[in-house]
Amino acid sequence: MYKLNSKKYRITFLAITIFTFFAFYGAIGYADTFTGDVSRSTNGLGDFIGEFTYRLFSPTAAELDVTLKNTSPSSNGGFLTGFVFNNPNNFITNVSLTGSNSLFKLLGRPIFQDTISASPFGRYDIGAALGGDFLGGSSPAKGIGVGETASFGFTLTGNNLDQLDTSSFIQARSNEGEFFVTRFRGFNDGGSDKVPGGVAAVPEPNVFLLLLFGLAGIASYKKKITKLCNVKMPANKIS
Repeated sequence: MYKLNSKKYRITFLAITIFTFFAFYGAIGYADTFTGDVSRSTNGLGDFIGEFTYRLFSPTAAELDVTLKNTSPSSNGGFLTGFVFNNPNNFITNVSLTGSNSLFKLLGRPIFQDTISASPFGRYDIGAALGGDFLGGSSPAKGIGVGETASFGFTLTGNNLDQLDTSSFIQARSNEGEFFVTRFRGFNDGGSDKVPGGVAAVPEPNVFLLLLFGLAGIASYKKKITKLCNVKMPANKIS
């Protein structure tokens, strides 16, 4: 009579747990949702909901996804045509952009440090806007309309990127104290607006659901391994 090698299976379980954690972190990343602070916007016309999702690949490579929804009042229309944010600790040295709206072009080249003016909210390091122009650019109707959502992927290279997360981008403030500013144009009344980001909200619940499913799967696997390790096998008989 003998038992299966429980130490071997416990090591296997630990390895799977560690792999699952890092696979989850890399694939999902952390997400922070924030809203527009209309009370401090330049003209009180536009509004939005934004989300940062940060995915780390190595200390020198990462991706920041920015998702924006135009929540301006439909009665006056308006299009979100640009946005800017900052480079935490200037760790980011190069950026490339992909997005669901290909008319938005990367802002901040070549050094991604204080090259974008979003007056009266200060200067910023990185962003995207229609035609590559935060203030103007092409027809505002090509931007993000009321009720519409667009996503933008910023591929980042630099140094110490493993020291960053979504909160790093929220804490990286301009001299005027803002971490994010959106540009709105094309309102029905002919107006335009700049709207800073407000206090970050709680992370997206979908991330927590995925984590719970993962932990449930690990717990189920551990239970099966425990049973397997305690199974007694009959010894072979020699005739």
